[in-house]
Amino acid sequence: MESEKYSTADRKLKTYLAYSAVLLVFFAFAVFKATKDRTIVSVIATTLVASVFLVIFLFCDVILRLCQMLVSFTTDVGQHSEESFWSVAKYHFSLNTSSATIIIGASLLFLGLSITIRGCPLSYVWNFGPYVCVPLMIFSFCLIRMSNLAEWETGSLSDLSAMKGLDYGTGMAYNFYYGYLQLTLPSTETGRKGIIEKIENFEDYHNVTFPVHKLFLLIPSSGYIPPDLKEASCQWMENIHELEEEKRNRAGNIGRTYRNNAYKIYPGGRKSGNNPVYIVVEGATPLLTYYEVQKHNHSESAVYKRYKRKIIERFYTKLQEILQSNLETRDLCELVYYDDFDAKGNKVNIAIILLEKISEITNSAYKY
Repeated sequence: MESEKYSTADRKLKTYLAYSAVLLVFFAFAVFKATKDRTIVSVIATTLVASVFLVIFLFCDVILRLCQMLVSFTTDVGQHSEESFWSVAKYHFSLNTSSATIIIGASLLFLGLSITIRGCPLSYVWNFGPYVCVPLMIFSFCLIRMSNLAEWETGSLSDLSAMKGLDYGTGMAYNFYYGYLQLTLPSTETGRKGIIEKIENFEDYHNVTFPVHKLFLLIPSSGYIPPDLKEASCQWMENIHELEEEKRNRAGNIGRTYRNNAYKIYPGGRKSGNNPVYIVVEGATPLLTYYEVQKHNHSESAVYKRYKRKIIERFYTKLQEILQSNLETRDLCELVYYDDFDAKGNKVNIAIILLEKISEITNSAYKY
């Protein structure tokens, strides 16, 4: 890892040195032309070319930031629905140390030249000819791309699949599956009970019936899951008891406890008089952690918050893919992805969503 880090740094250093050499050639050629044509003195010529380069550099920087902001709005429709135009613009036009230094230096140089020649330095840009200015513009564009001074490439995460599994959503999905679901959902040859056996034992002990023998896993688009699902169901849901707990030795943690909770749902509310529906349900805990990270001022929090919908969608699709691709966990977990609020801005009742999902599963089973 160390050798890889140093080799990357060496490549960047060589790249910057090569660009510096090319820039020096451009400057020397421009100074030679200016002195030969006797348009201005050589000292001012050198300064003028430097000013032209910095102005072009900043011009390319602004154009790239504008393009990235437009791409962010067009490709992430709905992603910025909760954000104002100015907050998105502020994000894309924020400056790092390198960008701020260049802007201050260019501004002072531009001001000094304006006073020296008693005019606008930009009026002399084409005095050197397009054979100098056009290459300078191309060079400026390439320099920004290579040095990432504007950090503009980090603004778009429209295609997380291009990151080949390195995105946060995919990482959460793998961690959650191998660190929790794979340990608790299937039964094993060593006699460990799976989710189906635990539900059946619960039914026998409490004399109740679960219409679906699966773990329902809530995946809200906001990432927030309350401690008690009663809060997300308009009091339609009530936690009744835990299923059989399971203990595992995991990463030095001896006898770590894993457990699932059973809820009952009162269709129409507790006063409706309807019989309760029993279900094993919980929220995806990595999403709550992800939600809490966004609430703190970490260096990555702003990016996580901006792209939370895409990251959570990626978590959902990858987790679904992992569950279905493994025979031991297939059909043992039902992922419930939903928006916390409806089109009118009202908080959704998760109990209604779960009842609809149960009805969909049971009706599908009757067809077969």
